[in-house]
Amino acid sequence: MKSRAVLHIAFIASYCFTNNHINAQKDEKISPFKVKADLVSTYVWRGSLATGSQTPNFQPALAYINGKLEIGIWGSTDFIGSYKELDPYIFFSADKIKFGFTDYYWNFSRADYFNYENSETCHRFEGTIGFTGTETIPVSLTWNSMIYGFDKDPDDSTKQAYSTYIELGYTRGIASFFFGFTPWAGYYNNYGATSFDTGAAEKAFSIVNIGASVSKALKISESYYLPVRATLIVNPSATYSRNDFVHLIIVITF
Repeated sequence: MKSRAVLHIAFIASYCFTNNHINAQKDEKISPFKVKADLVSTYVWRGSLATGSQTPNFQPALAYINGKLEIGIWGSTDFIGSYKELDPYIFFSADKIKFGFTDYYWNFSRADYFNYENSETCHRFEGTIGFTGTETIPVSLTWNSMIYGFDKDPDDSTKQAYSTYIELGYTRGIASFFFGFTPWAGYYNNYGATSFDTGAAEKAFSIVNIGASVSKALKISESYYLPVRATLIVNPSATYSRNDFVHLIIVITF
């Protein structure tokens, strides 16, 4: 009798555990929240080194997804405590067209994070519109423009520079190729000035980000693969630093 009771209890416990595990899996599948993180060997953004030094960065992201709407926050920090970035965003997809709004902030040492006064803030608000491509036409096109905040015309600090980055992308299998440029003087070409050659002519239209990525899933176990991506980046118009002419980076996604 005692052994039968033990077996009965064990059966109930096993049923409850299995049922809860299945329910947890179901909940995980239908959860509207997305959590991910990248480890990058060097943080390069749109052709230029984003941090003050060439150090690895850890980049977590948390998002809420409901149908075609995604609201989230993305961050980056290095391992020596010299860089921190926090970017809330919202994106909406309509068929193959994507609309977005991002609040970039990485100047934590210079201003109050909650100061949104246009003449004082270090926030950069950016609007995005893009075509994401299709299976038959695996070509994407994205237009990104800063529209408010810490992106001022160097000749008139009361006016926005409207720094703009446009990227054309192409994906084939595990490889993707990109071509990015800025149509006028702005953040991506150091607002037209050449830091290491002050006698050079100011730049307007600039090709700032050409390269290719190859992705691979590394097998860790029978049931777990670790996504890894290698990217070669060339910036022919690097005016901010000589370090930006070429980069080779590795990205590991968790």
